[in-house]
Amino acid sequence: MTEWFYARDGRQNGPVTFEQLVELARTGGLDAIKDSVWNSSMQGWTPAGQVPGIFAVTSAPAMPVSNAANPYAAPESNWSESFNSTGPALAEIEHGSEQLEPMACISRGYEITRRQFANVFLVGLVYFALVMGLSFIIGIVQQVVLVVSSRDGGAPNDFGTLALLVQGVGQVFQQVLSIFMQLGMVRVGLNFVSGREVSIGMLFGGGSKLLPAIGASILFGIAMIIGLLLLIVPGIYIAMRYGYFLTAMVDRDLGIFEAFEYSSSVTTNNRLNLFLLALLNFLIILAGVLLCGVGLILAAPIVWLGSLVAYRWLQYGPNAAADHPGTQIPMLNSL
Repeated sequence: MTEWFYARDGRQNGPVTFEQLVELARTGGLDAIKDSVWNSSMQGWTPAGQVPGIFAVTSAPAMPVSNAANPYAAPESNWSESFNSTGPALAEIEHGSEQLEPMACISRGYEITRRQFANVFLVGLVYFALVMGLSFIIGIVQQVVLVVSSRDGGAPNDFGTLALLVQGVGQVFQQVLSIFMQLGMVRVGLNFVSGREVSIGMLFGGGSKLLPAIGASILFGIAMIIGLLLLIVPGIYIAMRYGYFLTAMVDRDLGIFEAFEYSSSVTTNNRLNLFLLALLNFLIILAGVLLCGVGLILAAPIVWLGSLVAYRWLQYGPNAAADHPGTQIPMLNSL
């Protein structure tokens, strides 16, 4: 007897019999378009309505027309044909059509961290070594400037001015490096979430997007400051609505305003859920700090990867946080 599996609301179920699938379809437990089915004789996941015999009408249901008001909406169903041997390719859903589940994103972030802990730890170590290393070098240079200036007999005020200049230039370099490394971390994190190969070299692949990312970061920072000054709530709203601008730049190769527009679109109807996710992330980081800082080794990657899982969820629905049945291969691996 053939064993069937079905995916509903981002969760894999089964094995079940074909008769059970028919009964689920009859009682509303299976959606013809949103839910997909699979068995060992099939090449990939298929919308339930396209499998003859499951629903009363065996012909494939009409695919929904894309939403002309949303330039990022999927033109067909939530699934498309597989284009590689690892599984079906997910198609982007209409933004706002699926509700984000913060706990499911955190759980998925933990699962990916557990599976890839050695690689995640190595990437994080390189990232913090570079960022913190630059801060250390800037501090050393500032002290050297002070010592050399004092030996030359300069006035105390000159010492302070020169030190502030060095500190200012150093902070600019530090911010530029931080943005550059964030671009790399987004690419690495998206590959982790999709189950794809990751290398340290990916951390340094954001050079072509650096200038737009700097400009976008400045605009985002100004908007955040203004929003926080306006009784805080507008600042939180801006963060939830536009916070994925860097991720969109890396993922979609978008310009500054295109990235803000895409972040605004993809977060539609889910900004409250993103706020709840941010609160969970804060609590996880706090727990890591309270554990003498050692807990951050686990807490930081869970928060980082969980946030990127949320981004993919907003794009592709709950299946973005799931594996192919019986495997540890993410459904995102065919993107």
